[in-house]
Amino acid sequence: MKPLRAGLSGCGARGLAAVEQVRRHRHCDIVAVHDEDASAWQQLLGHTGIGFGTSDFEALLNTGIDFVALTGSVPARLAHVQAAAAQAVHCLVHTPMAGDLATARAMTAACDAAQVKLGIAVPGQDDPILDQLRRMIAADWLGGLVCVQGALGDDLLRSPQAAREIAGDPFVQLLSQHIHLVSWLCGRSAERVTAQTTSGFLPRPHDGAVATAVLRGNVLCTFTASHLTRVRALAIHGTDGGVRIAGDRIWVRGQTEYHGPAFDYVEAGREQSFTRGDIEKALAALTPDAELHGRFARWIDDFDDFPCPAEQATFDFQVVAAMARAAASGRMETV
Repeated sequence: MKPLRAGLSGCGARGLAAVEQVRRHRHCDIVAVHDEDASAWQQLLGHTGIGFGTSDFEALLNTGIDFVALTGSVPARLAHVQAAAAQAVHCLVHTPMAGDLATARAMTAACDAAQVKLGIAVPGQDDPILDQLRRMIAADWLGGLVCVQGALGDDLLRSPQAAREIAGDPFVQLLSQHIHLVSWLCGRSAERVTAQTTSGFLPRPHDGAVATAVLRGNVLCTFTASHLTRVRALAIHGTDGGVRIAGDRIWVRGQTEYHGPAFDYVEAGREQSFTRGDIEKALAALTPDAELHGRFARWIDDFDDFPCPAEQATFDFQVVAAMARAAASGRMETV
């Protein structure tokens, strides 16, 4: 496959990380960058050696790129997606997809009308360990799914500037990531939800949120999101086993042995734990093909699928919107 030419909009830390990730494989190459802040794209060019930068999004599209990765301003996403779709440029949008459900639907509609692909880059869906766990869950390795627990925090309390700049409440900014991740891992969608919020520490409507969801098949989920602390943890439990992930450590227990590309589970019924460092060699071999910009490029050329296409992402955003409604109403809401 000929490497596709990609553009990047958003030259902050996430943009720099995207350039570094793409350079670990040959499926695509970021050849041009955009940011409304000229100093941001100039600094990125200096760090990476990319040859073209601009403050004009149309100028980015006119470089002949095959797709654009949007890591920057969430409020600008719809205009950027519509402009890219009008020029037949595919769009890879980093989470959060949009600021609200109506905008997410409008983005999907614009790409559908132009017959270009729209995907959402979700942290975790590029993880070979999680991809193997998804396959193990689909093979009933855990037995029947029973419950899911997720916690995600980004600690804006000690970063007032970030607290002002990051768009979206915890439902959009944080919970949307775990909704995307859980629907992908479990292969099930939420049917009804409840939620509550906290506030008072940050100059924004909500400091944190906790939500429950019942997935198809009566699988119970709890999601906690906070802008006051750093946390990233996920647990999935079944009738015959479970998975817990916290930081770099993973605990697994299932009903059968399982031998996969990332790790082997060798004793049925017994908990096994390991760190990412323990399987570093396997992860190094698998990570380049799991990287989401490269996978999106392969999806464009019909050489691969993509874990979070626009249709799935928009449905997941309906769940996020239902959680926000539930927090406001104090009632259980149907998705």
